[in-house]
Amino acid sequence: MNQVPQRKKFDWLTAGQFGFSLLASLLLIGSSLVGILVMSLGGSLAGLAVTENQLGSALLFSAGLGFAGFLMIPSIYFSGRRLFGKPPRTSKIWQRSGWLIFSVPILIYLGHISQANSSWGNFILPFIHILTNGAAIFWLLNRVKRKLPGESAQRFWGVFGSGLTFAPLISLVVEILILVLLGILWWMLLQNQPGQKQEFLNLINRLQQSSVTPAILESSISRLLESPGVVGVIFVYIAVIIPLVEELIKPIAVWFLLGRNLSPREGFLLGAVAGAGYALFENLTIAADAGIWTFVVISRLGTAAIHILTTALVGWGLASASTEKRYARLLMSVIASVSLHGVWNGLNILTALAEISSFQPTLGSFGTYFASYAPVGLVILALGALLGLFWANSRFQRAIMSQVNQDK
Repeated sequence: MNQVPQRKKFDWLTAGQFGFSLLASLLLIGSSLVGILVMSLGGSLAGLAVTENQLGSALLFSAGLGFAGFLMIPSIYFSGRRLFGKPPRTSKIWQRSGWLIFSVPILIYLGHISQANSSWGNFILPFIHILTNGAAIFWLLNRVKRKLPGESAQRFWGVFGSGLTFAPLISLVVEILILVLLGILWWMLLQNQPGQKQEFLNLINRLQQSSVTPAILESSISRLLESPGVVGVIFVYIAVIIPLVEELIKPIAVWFLLGRNLSPREGFLLGAVAGAGYALFENLTIAADAGIWTFVVISRLGTAAIHILTTALVGWGLASASTEKRYARLLMSVIASVSLHGVWNGLNILTALAEISSFQPTLGSFGTYFASYAPVGLVILALGALLGLFWANSRFQRAIMSQVNQDK
């Protein structure tokens, strides 16, 4: 009796990957081209008076968007292959990308030279910007995935693309909504404090004046920070709410793949890939400041290591809970990731507040002293995150070798 061949089930996740990747690529590359065109003309098309630093920063930002759109093309290609029934391909690019670390210092030096020559540097620095950040992120991924078995190229680029585009978009929307909610609650509290409300309105009026100097701006910000609860709300939002939101959203691709029997190791590695995409998007956009490019790009290397490690931990916890029912591991991984991210953000905001001279008396002698060592804490956290990625890779290698020996 002849068996009727079963019809292959349509993969909606692959179709979603293809459609979203195509849309994201077109929007990012299109936005990049429009931005570069307008800013290259000195803002004349938009009637803007653009300074050299603003021009350089805008070109960096536009180049970053274009590079992100370009990196979505592999996701389009491999998901498209799958939709047309072609066999999947394995990604082994990481076995040959360890050399990228040697290019990063050279690129940073070239960027520093370009930064100091705004006449021509504004048009050279965008290329260095995308190459430096791209090389650093892909080298970090090499450290996580080196000497490990290759994986589906479609899955890798899909997860990377989700971290690069989808996760930042969702995180931004959620964080803005929460910020608006906090603003509304704070404004409602001010209704019961007429003096503080009037002082706040006076501050807004001063900031809207065209004659505001940097000294007046700093003094105004300091007075705002002295308002009851403002600093506390800032720390809660930046060091608690943002880390919690981002650590749950960054591995969004891992959430989608939980029904496909991910092992804890796969969850960790895919989480690292998603975190790398997220870190790269932040580095390409947040670090787009031509005036202090060298400082920002170096400092963001530590942030990238933090993002990759924390997202990997959450991915590990998600896969462990899904396939092994280890829900306690998921809870602990989320707590560890949010805590590490929160401490990182908290030290950054403390460093920023301590640089406002008029606010230092509010911090007090101990707070100012502690803040002076915050950069040291950031360096320690960044190195710890990097070592954590090295250790995880080494552990996975040993586990695979042990399994191979048992199978012999």
